[in-house]
Amino acid sequence: MKQKLIIGLLFILVLLQIASPLSMIVKRELVLKNGIAFRFKTVPIDPSDPFRGRYISLRVEANKAPKPQGVALELGQKVYAQIVVDENGYAEISQITTQKPKAPAFLDAKISSFGDGNEVFLDLPIDRYYMEEKAAPQAEKIYREHSEHDKQDAYVIVKVKNGFAVVEGLYIGGQKIENLLLKRLK
Repeated sequence: MKQKLIIGLLFILVLLQIASPLSMIVKRELVLKNGIAFRFKTVPIDPSDPFRGRYISLRVEANKAPKPQGVALELGQKVYAQIVVDENGYAEISQITTQKPKAPAFLDAKISSFGDGNEVFLDLPIDRYYMEEKAAPQAEKIYREHSEHDKQDAYVIVKVKNGFAVVEGLYIGGQKIENLLLKRLK
């Protein structure tokens, strides 16, 4: 009896270990397939930390929103950032709320700081673009070089569903970063 219980518990543990990463993969794939696409402008940051892994560090330009009237907010507090598209086709944060909105276009975010006056700065889940391990350093270099020349026309396509965001692609000068890498290698 005791041996059957141990085997049963071991089986459940193995299932949980398989289910956890599988559910994360499925969630991202469902967002990429069914999410709403938004184009966020990015601005360069200094990714000098050698321990952060193989990805391109991103900072979204639209990382602030007006502070809602009559709502007490704290640093690190979870909020919902509602997304709108500006006249140039780029995503912006129109407002933040503490209650989950019914509209489909929102991101889960956290308050990172308060600006002067009526601004709230947000920590958005759009800060990394993962790439193949060997390609990421060269792609990071292209991203930084391009940003140094005052072009700053880099953006990411982000799919959003139920507040969850997945970066679909990084574009520099209208071209996907992977295509720029291929051109540079030729």
